[in-house]
Amino acid sequence: MRRRNRSIALVTICLFCIGLRAERGLAQRAAPEAYDQLARAAYEKLHPPGLSVAVVVAGEQVFASGYGLADLENDVPCTAQTVYRIASISKPIAAIAVLQVVEQGRAALDDSITNFVPEFPAKPEGPVTLQRLLTHTSGIRHYKPGEFEQTRHYDTLAAAIEIFKDDPLLFAPGTRFSYTTYGYNLLAGVIEHTAHQSFGDYLHERVFAPAGMTSSRLELQGELVPRRARQYVRGADQRWQNAPFVDLSIKWAGGGVISTVEDLCRLHVALESGKLLKPESIALMQTPATTLAGQPLEYGLGWNIATDKQGRTWVSHSGGTTGGTSFLLRCPDQRCAVAVIANGGNVEGLPGLARRLALTALSAGGTAPADEP
Repeated sequence: MRRRNRSIALVTICLFCIGLRAERGLAQRAAPEAYDQLARAAYEKLHPPGLSVAVVVAGEQVFASGYGLADLENDVPCTAQTVYRIASISKPIAAIAVLQVVEQGRAALDDSITNFVPEFPAKPEGPVTLQRLLTHTSGIRHYKPGEFEQTRHYDTLAAAIEIFKDDPLLFAPGTRFSYTTYGYNLLAGVIEHTAHQSFGDYLHERVFAPAGMTSSRLELQGELVPRRARQYVRGADQRWQNAPFVDLSIKWAGGGVISTVEDLCRLHVALESGKLLKPESIALMQTPATTLAGQPLEYGLGWNIATDKQGRTWVSHSGGTTGGTSFLLRCPDQRCAVAVIANGGNVEGLPGLARRLALTALSAGGTAPADEP
């Protein structure tokens, strides 16, 4: 009996020591100084007007901070709670909403978009299905010159799609990949048709609220938004200047959401915990799509998908808009995500910063390995 008790005691001590080492390892990975050093160095190198960063590991936010200014004229500092345009990171959010109604049986991925948006005409090249829209294989074109910075407000989706709906497809649906915000805009109609409410109200009730994303919403002109950053673009002399006015109502599902880095990390945690979608839907989102000919793509349902040399899957999306640049990087297998957003247009280097921060979170020593995903 004494030997058995001693064995149990030894096992208990060993487990305690292992757990203690694991906790210490997590503490090392989550050391604020390691993340801050990387983020500050990137800010000083890239020098956007302002930059915010957040890192989450195993469902816990381990770092969040802001650098520079949210408002250059009024000397307002950026924080982790600063609200930015997230641009095309709106796309995976729209994809989540669509997959929710698919789970509810109110739509199917092989349904034609004309079932939900009758204003969009059937195309002779073939049916444009929800799956083709979600994977950018629909053949619908992207912006033409002069269309990116829209100033007109569109009250309805039917009005917003007038600019492209009658154009011929670039190719037969499913045969190629061609990135298109216009194609994604049609997905808002799936939500409005099946849920019988506006796209913005649906996102608030079924995505943002369950995920705890209290600072996220569609950007509505005239609405007062606490802690919102001003937007900036570089002038001919490469100095930052106020961004021109744009109205995002032409691209609600493709690029119309404003949010914070903390909220984007909450989105990751909500997916991880099953608050938004079933595991099989998440797996489908994060699986590379293929063309009709079987050619694999580096895009799933709303996410870019990549695998590194260690076999880890990285799920991400970038965003670029008038006066804003963003990047959300997730490593679902390792339960890690990083969000970085700047209030300047065409700020290069955010994906690299996100990768360094993520690898720092995953490394035992608190510093990023040399090889990046």
